[in-house]
Amino acid sequence: MNCSKTEELRKYLTGELSASEARLLERHVEECLLCQRQMMEEEDSSEEFPSLHAPSALPTDFTAQVMTALEQVKLPKPKPDWKKRSVNILKKTALAVASVTAIITFGSMVSPTFASYVNSVIQQIKGVDQGMKQAAENGYAQAINKSATDQGITLVVKEVVADPARMAIIANIVDQNGKRIPFDPEKDALSLTYKTKSGEDLNPGGGGYSYGEEEEYLVVSHDIFRFLKDSKSLPDEMIVGVEASMLGGKEGSWKVEFPVDMKKARAVANYTEVGQKYMTPHGIQIMLQNIMTVPSTSMMEMEINWTKEREEQIQKWKEQNGWIVKEPKTGVFTEAERMERYFIDMGVAFQIFDEKGNVVAGWDDAMHEELNQIRKNNVKHSYRGKVHDDGKGVTKWNGITPLAKDQTYKLKMHSLYLYEPSQFQATIPVDTLLKDKVSLTNNDSTYTLTGFTLKTTEDEEKIGNETYFGKGALIPFSAILPEGIVYTTEWSALDESKQTYNVSLNGTTYTRGKDGRVHVTGTFFIRDLEKQPKELKLSHPIQQRQYQDLNWEVPFETSNNAKR
Repeated sequence: MNCSKTEELRKYLTGELSASEARLLERHVEECLLCQRQMMEEEDSSEEFPSLHAPSALPTDFTAQVMTALEQVKLPKPKPDWKKRSVNILKKTALAVASVTAIITFGSMVSPTFASYVNSVIQQIKGVDQGMKQAAENGYAQAINKSATDQGITLVVKEVVADPARMAIIANIVDQNGKRIPFDPEKDALSLTYKTKSGEDLNPGGGGYSYGEEEEYLVVSHDIFRFLKDSKSLPDEMIVGVEASMLGGKEGSWKVEFPVDMKKARAVANYTEVGQKYMTPHGIQIMLQNIMTVPSTSMMEMEINWTKEREEQIQKWKEQNGWIVKEPKTGVFTEAERMERYFIDMGVAFQIFDEKGNVVAGWDDAMHEELNQIRKNNVKHSYRGKVHDDGKGVTKWNGITPLAKDQTYKLKMHSLYLYEPSQFQATIPVDTLLKDKVSLTNNDSTYTLTGFTLKTTEDEEKIGNETYFGKGALIPFSAILPEGIVYTTEWSALDESKQTYNVSLNGTTYTRGKDGRVHVTGTFFIRDLEKQPKELKLSHPIQQRQYQDLNWEVPFETSNNAKR
């Protein structure tokens, strides 16, 4: 899933936007985790921009593959000096990779009241999350069935499901014979507008929505609470516009406008004020602020902040590793600035229990959900958090399927995820690796390497179960990470001539061993390595640790109060 602003993001990086357009985009990216994640991926690699597009559909294994999929893109030549354009946004957002890749889809369940809303289009789409389907079942789907035609192509808006938090628009694109035309996110251009009946623009910054094909439908999703965070600002009716300037490879003008009734959904929205704080043993303050329940989701708002203790620890790490951020320089994004963004990323995992002790929902910011297997009843949403202005905290919104009103629940914290420096360094004797497997042990990590293969062309090539783009070396591996470590990143390799190469981990699988440690299998891809070296020094400077020594439970009652 990618934000609708990805095309503008590409133009920003290549300097194609005007000064005013660039400023608007920078403000958008400061609050959009999808764009932040995409920007950081572009900075981390030496590639151009093929990854800046929205996939036509969300794969079922999206969560496990998101980190590696974005790294496997072609290396076209010549490569533009795009980093000079990315620094402005990256220095503002300073948000780490893990913040976004926990966007997941909860598998569909058949509601007992399904028959009462069987005619809703959204009920027929397997890829739509259960929260949206539940909203449709309860009568919050609105039939639209309006269209616009140009160049022999018709854009049809069939249905919308909306509440004060989220909106899903179900559409189709067909030719003059009624045959469906697939939506191509690399070529087609589509946007949304929101206005009041008097013409006031409710989303002047634009963007923030995502789109993808689900079966025969185009599904456009938007977390509208990002610009309507308080239900008091939500009008009884919004005029929503779906506009396109390119469809089916043809330039044209398509615009479908329709009213969306918000009064009914707003009337049943309720807010549970919690305001409970917890100080972890690791210098992190977590506060469950409130829970907003609307027809499609219960949105948990959490504040996560450094304490003075954590700030002092991070400052010490910076000094020890030479990561002190100095006066910013145009076109330069230093290692210190890259490390700083990881430290601000603070992930959590929690479960919600009902009065009988049953788990009704589970959230997990882990990069690989299979390690804990506690995610349950999550909903898809892209606007998941905002970094505080001081760079020492973040506000997060985690969406689950709607909780029942006037019920007692308990939130129990499961895990906290924090980044820390890593001292891992190991030398690979390549000549030996060509003949036999090689084991590397360093910093309490063990890596077993089982081969070395050079990919000598820039072309796309499938090797094993993975597809690779560009030249480089492939080294299959299995690993046991240090106790408590669940993720490693910022890998690089150094050959005997002191040439540094970016390294990606491809086709990885993560499991937890009987000893509780994380086991990883996959393939190192040493990008741009064209000749076999005598040796390679592998290293990664940063890693993520999972803390489970938490003792925080928050009982709360969902109110039937629409006030806020």
